[in-house]
Amino acid sequence: MLATLLERDTGVALPMSRTLVERYGGELRMPKKSPLVFANFVSSIDGIVSYDEPGIERAREVSAGYAADRFMLALLRAAADAVIVGAGTMRKEPGVWTAPAVAPDLAEDFADLRTRLGRPLHPTTVIVSASGDVDARSPAFRGDAPVVIATTRDGAERIGPQVNAQVRIVGQRAPLSSRVLVDLAVRESGGTRILTEGGPTLFGQFLNDGVVDELFLTIAPRLAGRSREKRRLALVEGAAFSPTDSPLGALLSLKAADDYLFARYAVSARP
Repeated sequence: MLATLLERDTGVALPMSRTLVERYGGELRMPKKSPLVFANFVSSIDGIVSYDEPGIERAREVSAGYAADRFMLALLRAAADAVIVGAGTMRKEPGVWTAPAVAPDLAEDFADLRTRLGRPLHPTTVIVSASGDVDARSPAFRGDAPVVIATTRDGAERIGPQVNAQVRIVGQRAPLSSRVLVDLAVRESGGTRILTEGGPTLFGQFLNDGVVDELFLTIAPRLAGRSREKRRLALVEGAAFSPTDSPLGALLSLKAADDYLFARYAVSARP
């Protein structure tokens, strides 16, 4: 259960069950914005989101698999109409991007939330791969959630026909436009709440293009460090801002569980 330290009204409360409300420490509210793009990450105290080494590159190595972090991730997936995932993230963390995949004990509550929202059982998974380097054996293609692969013309030729996924050509070369990816997610899912779990490089691109509305950030109580030999990945990769053009965050919510912090920020576009 999360303890609420700060909560500022951010819109309309989602129709969550009592169990979900108790676990979250209150209602989860979402602003009426179309589309609403929100990101979710877990980082160390010093801002590392992946140790980026074989065998320990997954986000759960940063979070230590902490139950409250898994719950937060599951809740945001249940609230989303589509989840955008980078192909690199899919290779590092093969799985399915649904709520029950990370919090199976609350599967019925998440299904109830989806029903009350008038949405399908699972959000649409949008996999972003300009090169088409996608492993068709990934569990994502064997799950119940609909999958769309966003790619280039060359990438589509490399991917070829897919039995369990739709392939959509959304650009000629990398990087693919953030706004086009969001528009695709809205169109394919038929909804407006778009969660990005695309990794720090895709997140950097989304920030650079000014399409991120909110950031949910779990801060795990550990210091990861980095060196020339072990650079590791920070929250934002592939984009660098100056003090005068940095996107700004307004703290909307702060919750805690044990020594973990759960922060929610509204993200403003660069000045």
